[in-house]
Amino acid sequence: EKFHASGSGSCYRKQFYSYYDYPSDKKDDKSLRILDLGTTVHERIQESLKSEDISGIHIEDDIDIPSLNLVGKYDVGLLTDDNEFYLWDIKTAAAYKWTTMFGRKANRVAGSSDNYKLQLGTYALGIKQKYNPDTINMYLLWYNKNTSMMREQPIAPEWIDKAEEYWSNVNDILSTYGKDFEESEVLMPGISPGSPFADWECKYCQYNSICPTTIKK
Repeated sequence: EKFHASGSGSCYRKQFYSYYDYPSDKKDDKSLRILDLGTTVHERIQESLKSEDISGIHIEDDIDIPSLNLVGKYDVGLLTDDNEFYLWDIKTAAAYKWTTMFGRKANRVAGSSDNYKLQLGTYALGIKQKYNPDTINMYLLWYNKNTSMMREQPIAPEWIDKAEEYWSNVNDILSTYGKDFEESEVLMPGISPGSPFADWECKYCQYNSICPTTIKK
């Protein structure tokens, strides 16, 4: 019964299905291939950094924030001799997703990677507790699956506060409703804010078959 940093920004109701270990839907072959490709890209980048024997490097390092019932594991971190922390989260993106972030201004979509920014902010909360650095510099490291181009995207420090606010809201719901969350008025799909945050979440949610949402339909 822990929340996971990788779920930052997800639908509140989905958080509780995961927290209480509800059975998830089986992934189809295409989804498994997509996940496998992402894992491969992560591993290759991390292996290359390990081979360089860089001082202060942290790879797949754990975080634990008991006050928020929260655990996680970030991709790459670097703690310098000046007590600065550099944090990277590796993401893969297909052509359309890449365009919404780095394409022509007319094609860019505001907020298209906000959940990833919250995820980084969440890792930063754990890093603050674990290493107490003077500053934390956050980046999304993108890999384009169509062209193999890579791009580093700086993320503003305000996302650390936003992450703390998000997880505080999740824990407020937990303390109020606990295992009775399914009957909670604040978790009514398609009605309550945050359940879900975006309509597309229902299409890809592994709990779609047990959730009363009709958004996917």
